[in-house]
Amino acid sequence: MDGVRCGPIARAVRVAAIGLVAAGASGVAAAADFRGFVSDGPAGLLVFQPCQGASLGRQAFKVSDKSPGTALTAGASAVRQVMQDASRPLYVEFAGEASGNALTVRRFHRAIGHVLACASAPRDILPGTALQASGAEAGWRFVATPAGAQLELAPGKTVRFPAAAFKPTKSGGTQVFDAWSALDGGTIRVEVTEEVCLEERTETATGARVTLRYSSTSVEGCAARF
Repeated sequence: MDGVRCGPIARAVRVAAIGLVAAGASGVAAAADFRGFVSDGPAGLLVFQPCQGASLGRQAFKVSDKSPGTALTAGASAVRQVMQDASRPLYVEFAGEASGNALTVRRFHRAIGHVLACASAPRDILPGTALQASGAEAGWRFVATPAGAQLELAPGKTVRFPAAAFKPTKSGGTQVFDAWSALDGGTIRVEVTEEVCLEERTETATGARVTLRYSSTSVEGCAARF
């Protein structure tokens, strides 16, 4: 698919201070979702500074990227190569644990080059979303939540699926979801592979590549939650 480059991207990255989604007490280690901006710190360390609402938090965290394939580092590097000003802090979202002034990244969600401040950070992913994927070129979007799943296909076609149908099976390093829509008809197969996926046009990298087949339609894209 034009405009989407998928696969591990092993390159060094200049990472800047970032923002935290679920701001936790700095002394407590707990799994959480984070959002904010990354940049280079001293001695080659990555530094994270969390978003706290619409403002950038003051506390900076030293980042240890333990995501598969150091995906946060790779994704940020990929976005910096296509964004207009690669020297400024870069907006990212990920899951990990904070303890004191240290932060461990466990899963990279996405990095977006055109987001300049916490106030303009996207709010398109609802809490509890299990899978959210899209393709910028073909204009499709798929979202699975505890309440149900929905595929939006251009121009304006929506297919609904029960949430219970989306329990993945494993095929190598890929999660596979198969389901039937009793409401709108048709079968769907969603294959999610955890590797960096880049959409150059939107200056966005995510932590997973997606292949989606619905009836006779086959599309590819990137997953920001998986």
